[in-house]
Amino acid sequence: MSTPEFIHLHVHTQYSLLDGACRVEELIHKAADSGMKALGMTDHGNMFGAVHFYQSAQKAGIKPIIGCEAYIAPGGRLEKSSDQKNIAHLLLLAKDNQGYSNLIKLVSGAYLEGFYYKPRMDKELLSRYSQGLICTSACLKGEVSGFLLKGNYNAALECADELAQIFGKDNFYIELMDHGLKEQKKINEGLVKIAHELGLKMVATNDVHYLNHDQAYAHETLLCIQTQTTLNDPNHMCFGTDQFYFKTPQEMAATFAWVPEALSNTVEIAERSNIKLDFDHYHLPRYETPQGIDDKIYMRRLCEEGFKHRYSGRVTEELYQRLEHELATIENMGFVSYFLIVWDFIHYAKKRGIPVGPGRGSAAGSLVSYLLGITDLDPIKYGLLFERFLNPGRKSMPDIDIDFCYERRGEVIDYVTQKYGRDNVAQIITFGSMQAKAAIRDVGRAMAVSYADVDRIAKMIPNEIGITIDDAINVEPQLKGLMESDKTARDLLNTAKVLEGLNRHASIHAAGVVISDKPLTEHVPLFKSSDGQVTTAFDMDGISKIGLLKMDFLGLRTLTVIEDSLKLIRQHKGIKIDIDKLPLDDAKTYAMLSQANASGVFQLESGGMRDLLKKMKPSEFEDLIAILALYRPGPMGSGMLEDFTKRKRGENRIIYPHPKLEEVLKATYGIIVYQEQVMQIASVLAGFNMTQADDLRKAMGKKIPAEMAKMRSFFVNGCAKESGISQEEANRLFDLIDYFSGYGFNRSHSAAYALITYRTGYLKANYPVEFMCALLTSERDNTDKVVEYVKETEAMGIKILPPDINSSLARFSVVNDHTIRYGLLAVKNIGSSAIESMVEQREKEGMFTSIFDFCRRVDLRLNNHKVLESLIKSG
Repeated sequence: MSTPEFIHLHVHTQYSLLDGACRVEELIHKAADSGMKALGMTDHGNMFGAVHFYQSAQKAGIKPIIGCEAYIAPGGRLEKSSDQKNIAHLLLLAKDNQGYSNLIKLVSGAYLEGFYYKPRMDKELLSRYSQGLICTSACLKGEVSGFLLKGNYNAALECADELAQIFGKDNFYIELMDHGLKEQKKINEGLVKIAHELGLKMVATNDVHYLNHDQAYAHETLLCIQTQTTLNDPNHMCFGTDQFYFKTPQEMAATFAWVPEALSNTVEIAERSNIKLDFDHYHLPRYETPQGIDDKIYMRRLCEEGFKHRYSGRVTEELYQRLEHELATIENMGFVSYFLIVWDFIHYAKKRGIPVGPGRGSAAGSLVSYLLGITDLDPIKYGLLFERFLNPGRKSMPDIDIDFCYERRGEVIDYVTQKYGRDNVAQIITFGSMQAKAAIRDVGRAMAVSYADVDRIAKMIPNEIGITIDDAINVEPQLKGLMESDKTARDLLNTAKVLEGLNRHASIHAAGVVISDKPLTEHVPLFKSSDGQVTTAFDMDGISKIGLLKMDFLGLRTLTVIEDSLKLIRQHKGIKIDIDKLPLDDAKTYAMLSQANASGVFQLESGGMRDLLKKMKPSEFEDLIAILALYRPGPMGSGMLEDFTKRKRGENRIIYPHPKLEEVLKATYGIIVYQEQVMQIASVLAGFNMTQADDLRKAMGKKIPAEMAKMRSFFVNGCAKESGISQEEANRLFDLIDYFSGYGFNRSHSAAYALITYRTGYLKANYPVEFMCALLTSERDNTDKVVEYVKETEAMGIKILPPDINSSLARFSVVNDHTIRYGLLAVKNIGSSAIESMVEQREKEGMFTSIFDFCRRVDLRLNNHKVLESLIKSG
């Protein structure tokens, strides 16, 4: 250990939401620079960052100590009354894997059972899960310290003795702190006396809320943001001194020279803390097959049935070989249950008439996924690669994300929850962080800078995703000038720089769901949101790393529009369309898109996309796949998009990097557009198998020099052996592939989403009234969108009739081939319950004689002017 020996145990990171200003990587870097060999992470009430911290610390050669500064309810955790707000603090550290497991259960219980303003534990819960934990008496807000501050030594002694009995005398430490606060100096003498009287060990700590001494002001600002006060408010929350930073062992040695054993006990605790998190095993739930059939056999049967459905029983040798290869890979990697679980809930959704997307991401490259009905695009026909989805040489969980109708997505989640158990299924937490503009605005408010000045500074930050304040200062001369000339702006920006990127709040991931083989609290702490929803306390990345099955259940509005369009077509034209069997060569669809009439067409609505449609004039499905892949900043900025368009129009000559690549690059006019093409090139020229080719693709994406050098050598040697290509030419080709790989897009995702694009385009071109009616209904709560689509509908020669209390339905409705009636749900200030009542009353009692009669009969107040005005203006 370091000399003088000291380990920081009491550290609050970015996961102590709006309280800890220590970013994990910076914290670990500073610990390493200070010569520390171990470090504790003890965020307030949670373990949000445990996986992130553990892996980052290990990577830096620092021993991670996982803990939590717990909130202890003064009565019991189940009591929720006004006097329960005065919670005490207690520091808990996991000394082994049992302790880590118990810490998970304690933190989960604090949220699920004890939450009242804060996630609270109590002595009963602590007694139940005390094994494997080290406990310290915590800070000034600790229960022992609290009694001493009140002058009640006997109560403090009794409390310390109770905690020593709960955790065991060897596992409970009296914690000493000294941040220059007079209260600490007052109680430290009493704490030492208690330790001697009860025979307890002491430990010296420093409550770390920010890294550097000069960040005290920024942290005080952060507290003002959290408590919605300003720095000039005399009653604003602050810590009283500027000593809550990450101190060196030398600084701590000087502070606690009077009690050296308390310093060395930090090292003792570090040496006793030996948890080992498992990142090598998956915790997949087992899919229960009918009659207990072997799951491998069952999946093969389902795939054989899929052959009949997808290929009408006409199965080629190529298909059989591809299926056998995929099944062998899936079985060897242990993912059979995974595929069956996904097949099962998608099968349930389709059986219930819940629209499901044709696929997204690399899963569309799997024939097994296609045969099981998980995806709806033939990977053989469209040249999609299985190894882009699942690489047998690099074991990682498959990533199948699914789009569902946004109105009915919840039904699928409910099904999964019921099937695998409420304790085994949850949605996933996500963290909102303080981005550059938001940090400036928050800091400006806390510093009481005028709104106009803050707004002016914030608007100087370019609208680029992930841009930092430092980046903005470097590229924006006005901002740089302001930093140099205006002290207030300089202070504001410097403070905001300290705080940007910190986690601001926790919420529920829009789509992430986790399914576990056991109750989730066996693997991950749980969190309860402000509206009572239970989520995991680890984010998507953490969930994936500990081997839990996570996937995205995405709600896609477009699927609802397609389904509603099909219903309207069936109702008004008597035509039943099988959306899965649409011809992909409809001339009417491509003619409409070539004229850039793309309003309401999936992924093609933006002004930039419409300009591209006019230039490219798509004439086949491959063009739609390419458009979705190319319309991104990289290809657009590099000139690649323009070259592609000109080659398609015949204005630029089509040149292939090598004659053997014509088959690979023919569909994209000789340009490398897709990541899969990078893989195919490596296979064709250098003899790579698809696993090796995917490794090359990934290496090029990460640009790790050592890995790139190794891959270049393999490629150059392979080109010489397989294609007789010289070393110089092979290096040129490698550099070319490397260049385009930076812009390459996942063809599987682009192709699957192009199918949704085509379907919406087909419906708009061939059934415009029904499609626009469904589109307007889908956006009924978005007035700006409704206005936009009403204009588009009228420009198409379709009349929109105003709302009518006797004719309108809740949704927009088709009157005839040239007319749509406005839906009442899109009228402002009329709630859905009133609309439902209206429909019911109209069916029972007949037509309304007036708006006033309508209001009377649906129990709306006649003096509700907003409702009356909305109806009168609309009609």
